[in-house]
Amino acid sequence: MNTENIVKTQMCCGCGTCAGICPTDAIEMRINKRGFYIPIKNNQKCTLCGLCNDVCPQNNKNSKYKNLNEFVFGKIANDDLLGNYINCYVGYSTNEKLRFESSSGGKITQILISVLEEGVINGALVTRMKKYDPLIPEPFIARTKEEIISAMGSKYCPVPANIMLNEIIKSKSDEKFAVVGLPCHILGIRKVEMLIPKLQEKIVLHLGILCSGVKSFFGTEFILERKGIKKENVKNIKYRCKGWPGYMQVNHLNAIM
Repeated sequence: MNTENIVKTQMCCGCGTCAGICPTDAIEMRINKRGFYIPIKNNQKCTLCGLCNDVCPQNNKNSKYKNLNEFVFGKIANDDLLGNYINCYVGYSTNEKLRFESSSGGKITQILISVLEEGVINGALVTRMKKYDPLIPEPFIARTKEEIISAMGSKYCPVPANIMLNEIIKSKSDEKFAVVGLPCHILGIRKVEMLIPKLQEKIVLHLGILCSGVKSFFGTEFILERKGIKKENVKNIKYRCKGWPGYMQVNHLNAIM
């Protein structure tokens, strides 16, 4: 199945992998009428290379299961639900402020800061909300501790994180990166790595986030409307903060919800 059919059948997860690896920049992620990101192809730029079809997480995912497991882990998992694993742990950041302002203990933020400071990576693919359009997510490559912290916390909205893969591919030859994403993002990245060995060498850490389904942008707009907040008046938004289990915080004009 090609990407056009995946979009038509509403199977697209909006991960941005196809846009992030298109060699001619023929694909752009846009928000559709249902409030989700979908790829829009410029047929004049498209060379019909088929790479977008090969890396789509929703395309041939069942038939690729065995190949992906052998590629990543060198074996097929005995447990289809948990997959390949060494052990299971519970953890949290020992930085109390970071833990309090993060989601689920701030583990990912703390891991990224640690591996950056230890020189394991030069940057990390993460997502923050746009400064001047705070209801829209902004995937980017964080290269400092401050930039990593700016991206901490859950984003309960569509995020086309993998649009940044081209920046990793085009980075300096000796640079290494971590990537953070939902299962669809990580699956897309792994499929690209199977086709582009250069990317596999550059990405040394994959951090996956548990997902129970992506919420439409209309979900956030519905909450704002119920609270009497106009979306154009929102200055910044945090979907989860202030400890466990966390609270949604919206800074709008001179008030905080």
